[in-house]
Amino acid sequence: MIRLQHTQTTSLQQKLAPQLIQSLRLLQMPTLELEQLIQQELEMNPLLEIDEEENQDLEEAEAPEQETEITVDDDASETAEKETEAEVEDNERLDELEFENADMDNKDQFDENDWDQYLSESGYSSPKEEFDPNVEDWTHDGANSRSLEDLLREQLLLTSLTEEDRVIADYLIGNIDEDGFLCTTTADIADMLGVEEEAVTRILMTIQTLEPPGVGARNLQECLLIQLREQGIESGRVVEIVRDHLDDWINRRHSKIMRAMGADREDLREAEVIIAALNPKPNVELEPSVNLNHVIPDLEVLAVGDEFVVALTDRTVPALRVSPVYRSVLSQSEREGRDAKKFVVDRLNSARWFISAIHQRRATMLKVMRCIVENQSEFFLNGAGNLRPMVLQEVADRVGMHVSTISRVSNGKYVQTPHGVFELKYFFDGGLSREDGEDISARSVKETIAKLIRDEDTKSPLSDQRIADILKEDGIDIARRTVAKYRDQLDISPARYRKIL
Repeated sequence: MIRLQHTQTTSLQQKLAPQLIQSLRLLQMPTLELEQLIQQELEMNPLLEIDEEENQDLEEAEAPEQETEITVDDDASETAEKETEAEVEDNERLDELEFENADMDNKDQFDENDWDQYLSESGYSSPKEEFDPNVEDWTHDGANSRSLEDLLREQLLLTSLTEEDRVIADYLIGNIDEDGFLCTTTADIADMLGVEEEAVTRILMTIQTLEPPGVGARNLQECLLIQLREQGIESGRVVEIVRDHLDDWINRRHSKIMRAMGADREDLREAEVIIAALNPKPNVELEPSVNLNHVIPDLEVLAVGDEFVVALTDRTVPALRVSPVYRSVLSQSEREGRDAKKFVVDRLNSARWFISAIHQRRATMLKVMRCIVENQSEFFLNGAGNLRPMVLQEVADRVGMHVSTISRVSNGKYVQTPHGVFELKYFFDGGLSREDGEDISARSVKETIAKLIRDEDTKSPLSDQRIADILKEDGIDIARRTVAKYRDQLDISPARYRKIL
């Protein structure tokens, strides 16, 4: 018999408040996602609205600066005092309304002056002081292009295929992958459609005459042969190399090819010029227009004289404020007024927190980026190859934040610099020691390796050991296997694959 027993246990648990979780999400969001979230909040919270006049108000507030220059010091402490008192009164008023009971009297109700004071407080609007109104907004125009499938079907209309053949052709086109290759066999298609394989092969040959050259090929060899045929090359050493010695050619086994074909090095050089002009992926020229991705920077670093200025680029993010249309809600009947004011207080708390979270996100991003600019001054002055080692903990210690906060800020955010657009995490990298005692970032070493390979003699490319020796002469002590690892990360082939006849 199963016996039920009640027991009590004590434990400590730490749970994140919903607002804190949302604040972390805001910090991690790139600018485009933030715009979408703001639109959602505008739809869900009726107390939030876009402040269309915020920029104009800021300009007007800055205009009379000279007129108040004499009295600014005298009024500063008095203004700060009034703002502090108003903040305390507002918080007390929120507490009274949020926890009001049935015996609430008229003194707890908002009047016209109270509501005006609420709405005029700077904490309820999101000024755009970080943005230059003279700079044009970022634009993101999508690609107006056709896919490979659409292009092939349009060309198919110009052929003389019958209706039955067009069904097979349409199925074949649907099985051509993004690189332009047929990703199934003609036998499988014939079985699927219940037709003869010869018919499928005949129609596939028709598709292989369409643009781009080589489309519909079943493998690399057939793709290259189709392109040679389109150029009128149907025989000769080039065709023989592609047809019979393609694997040896890819692996640069030139001596083996010369022995098998009875050719000399000059014959291979002539063949290399032709083969190098062929396209190993028929659809590669269409890829940029089909899969076009834009990076919209979240931050911008500008060189102003001898200094660098950091600014946000979220000019398309609207300024927010609390809507004044809810004044009338507070003048309703006693029963309806209590419910209405509870709704207003809830929405007001949500709106106030949301605007504050956006402010905090902007301030955190600027603080982190300014620290990065200060730490990586050599990079911003001289460009790639001048990064110094820097880790997340180093920035976290300098700005007084947790390392996870720095990680959220740097992940998925991009910055426009005088040397190009970079993801913030680009500036965080481990380092290697130099003989002079200074450290150099691993990314700078990779860029040095890439430059050495880019400037090498293609007839005698640099081996990994030779690159390690050159770096050692420059004071960078690095092993050959480390060079090989960095070269693989840069997606650069070994020396024997880079060699040209």
